[in-house]
Amino acid sequence: MRLGGLFCAFFMYSAALGQSLPEPRFKEYAVLEQYTGPQAAARLKPGTAAWSFRTRIREAARQKPNFAGHYVLATWGCGAECLSFAIIDVKTGAVHFDDMSLCCWFSPALPEKPEDFEPVRFRLNSRLVIMTGMLNEEGRNAPHYFQFEHGKLAAIR
Repeated sequence: MRLGGLFCAFFMYSAALGQSLPEPRFKEYAVLEQYTGPQAAARLKPGTAAWSFRTRIREAARQKPNFAGHYVLATWGCGAECLSFAIIDVKTGAVHFDDMSLCCWFSPALPEKPEDFEPVRFRLNSRLVIMTGMLNEEGRNAPHYFQFEHGKLAAIR
């Protein structure tokens, strides 16, 4: 009888662990400020990884903020079904470049995609970024959740 109770408890615990967590929502990472002032030019340093993409980054820095209140999140192709990105602070010109890529979002692992599918989702009024695919061509082909904080993208899970 005791063994049956232990088995039942273990089974219930295992089932609870297997349940997926709810997807983070943009409003949980809300930003109140939405900058409308003059925009600074992108500050890039020769010899850095971002320097290789200076034309794309400079073009993006001239756009209106589209992310986290006063940033431009810019993406560009880095091969077949591959994106690189940078985050530019339009107030200061600071460029946040991780040298991280996102790829492989159209694969058997994610067969059904809505017509309006975007591999990188973000909002002007939120610090949340959702990237769907494989990061740096490794690991799971799935949604990855990040929050932008202190000039860096930090994985939520």
